[in-house]
Amino acid sequence: MIYLALVEFMKMRELLISITIVAALIVGIAAGPSAHAESGKPLIVVELYTSQGCSSCPAADAFLGELLDMRTDIIGLEFHVDYWDNLGWKDIFSSTESTVRQRAYARTLGLSYVFTPQMVINGSASEVGSDKMAVMTAIENARDNSARHLDITVTQDSDGGLKTALPAAATGEGDATIWLVNFDRHHRTEVTAGENTGRMMKNNHVVRGHKAIGTWTGAALEISIEPDQLAGEGASDGCTILVQSGKSGPIIGAASLWLDGAS
Repeated sequence: MIYLALVEFMKMRELLISITIVAALIVGIAAGPSAHAESGKPLIVVELYTSQGCSSCPAADAFLGELLDMRTDIIGLEFHVDYWDNLGWKDIFSSTESTVRQRAYARTLGLSYVFTPQMVINGSASEVGSDKMAVMTAIENARDNSARHLDITVTQDSDGGLKTALPAAATGEGDATIWLVNFDRHHRTEVTAGENTGRMMKNNHVVRGHKAIGTWTGAALEISIEPDQLAGEGASDGCTILVQSGKSGPIIGAASLWLDGAS
C-alpha cells in the first residue's frame, strides 16, 4: 500500500512538473524572444553554479537552457566553479571568482556547504539545479514577493561602452552593490576526462567575468562603463547589470543587454 501510494505520488509530481513547464512555455511564446518583465514585475535572476567535471550538472545545464527558451522574464547565468578542476577535468570556464560568489551565498543563505548543481533564485533562495519543481516554485515565489524592485536600464554607446540608470528609491534603502556580469550565449565542449568523459557539454549564458562597478544608496544614479572596463577576457556576447542588497543578499534590480547586435 505504501509503495503504491509512493508510485502515485511520483506520477502526480511528474505530471505537475510537465504542466508547469508547458504553461511557462506558452507564456514564453506569447511574450516574444527577448528578456523583459511584465509591467510592475521584475526580471527574475537564476544563477546556476555548475562544473563540466560534475556528472550531476548536465541535467541542470539543460534545464537552464529550457528556462531561457521558454521564459522571457528570466535572466539565466551559468557560473562555473573551480573546486572540481582537480578531479579529472579542468572546466575551461571555471573561475575562482565564481566560487567566491557561491560561497558568499552559502553564508548569506545559512548553508553549511556549497554544492553543484545549485540554482540561486534572485539571491534569496537556493535549490538543487536539476530539481525542476523546486526551481519553478522558487521562481514563482520570487515573482509573488517582488514588492521591492528597481526598474533599471542599460544601453550601449556607439563606442561600445555602456550606460546604466537606476531610479531613486521611494523609501529608505540600505546600500546595494551594482554588479556587471559578462556572459557568452552558448558553448559546446567535448569532455575527455573525469566524470563526464565522452560527453558533449552544452552550456548557456556562460559567465566570463563579473565585478562590482558601484554602490546604490537609494538616490537616482547613472553609471558609465568604458569599453575597456567590461568584465571578462575578450569580447562577450551579452552583459547583465545586477543590483543586490549588500554584496550577496536579495537581488532588487536586473537588466540584460546583448553586445553582439542580436536580440
